[in-house]
Amino acid sequence: MTTLSIRDFRSNMASSFNKVDHGENVLIRRRNEIYALVKIGAEDLTITPVLQQRIDEVHQALCQGECTICATHDELDSFLNSL
Repeated sequence: MTTLSIRDFRSNMASSFNKVDHGENVLIRRRNEIYALVKIGAEDLTITPVLQQRIDEVHQALCQGECTICATHDELDSFLNSL
């Protein structure tokens, strides 16, 4: 696993991407946060027919009022506590 500062990442972008291509984990530190450089494939960006069907079903349920909508943290807490 490689951990880089944002400055080191900027200076070594190509090397960082090559490491990820070869299966190595690359973490980037920026201030007090840590980010992961992750390779994704086309399948991660594609809505499959099965996923589209599920999206359509949920949208229809929402339009028919069959969903619980929580607009605030308190509403969500209350809903989850009721389960």
